[in-house]
Amino acid sequence: MMAPGLRFLSIAPGRFNSVAGAVRRLGRLFKTEKFDVVFVVAGMPIPNLEYVWSLLPDATALVPLVVGDRDHAYEPTMRTSAYWNVAVAISPRLQQETERRMPGKPVRLLATGVDLASDHELSGRLPFSKPLKLLYVGRLFGRKNVHLLPAIMAECQGRELPVTLTIVGHGDDRDSLAQSCQEYGVSHQIRFEAAPTQADLYRIFREHHVLLLTSEIGEGLGLVLLEAQANGCVPVASRIPGVTDFAIQAGETGLLAEIGNAGSFADQIGRLLDQTCWDTMSWVAIARMPGNFSLAEMSKAYGGLLKELQQGQYALAPARSECRQPRLRIRDSLPGPIYRIVNRLNRFQ
Repeated sequence: MMAPGLRFLSIAPGRFNSVAGAVRRLGRLFKTEKFDVVFVVAGMPIPNLEYVWSLLPDATALVPLVVGDRDHAYEPTMRTSAYWNVAVAISPRLQQETERRMPGKPVRLLATGVDLASDHELSGRLPFSKPLKLLYVGRLFGRKNVHLLPAIMAECQGRELPVTLTIVGHGDDRDSLAQSCQEYGVSHQIRFEAAPTQADLYRIFREHHVLLLTSEIGEGLGLVLLEAQANGCVPVASRIPGVTDFAIQAGETGLLAEIGNAGSFADQIGRLLDQTCWDTMSWVAIARMPGNFSLAEMSKAYGGLLKELQQGQYALAPARSECRQPRLRIRDSLPGPIYRIVNRLNRFQ
């Protein structure tokens, strides 16, 4: 019997191997290892995914994890619905949308857990003070709507709200964001910082009062919201139904602003300039995490799902082996370099 633990296996094709060869190696792995459960993070569309999952033995449960609210995040799960047993969504919004797109398929809501700060770490967190220290953590690109940050700071400046902002993140919009800060006349209130490790990130949370999340669409849950609350940093986030109102208890552990509305964000930031309001939300957020979004609660939830699968719940009908066998595309049998050339040519058609 194998001792409990983690084992990492790579089935990545070599430079001159074909995609079809990699798929067949994966199939042999499934048949040899006879996994009880296979979890797969649904995300970008993957060629031949139906063929891959059709190779799983009937006794193996397949569980896709839906983690993003975008068409391409749902697409792999939709395309392979005949082969998976039960899907897992990490927020009510994702659960509802997955059920809508795949009626009749079981979808479980299992919340994500995060590391909790220790009592010692929390005792050293920044107490309420002015200026209020705002923080943004995340990728600097498109749907994160980071160009709203200078507008928010300009609104705060116009209302004479004592605040500063730290931006932690990288992405294609970083340079244009810095330029936008200059154009809004708020560069003197904003600094960019790096967080190379998780420990650094958690320290930064505890050195700030408020986390801003400006995303418009596409968030699965907003893991950064949970991490901020675990460290006593009160979030002000875009109101994304079924997502931020799940990660945040509005008015109790954080505040919600209208999507894309800098004035609405400034309104909520202004509320947190009241010391009693900020202190209360910070401590309530910390207290809420262990029973709702801790790694222990996450483990318990997934343990329950594994027990249900072991008991035969979510059995496929018809079984995987009884479904029509998908075919591999002919071009996927080409060696790697030729396959990549064909793909590039297809983009110009």
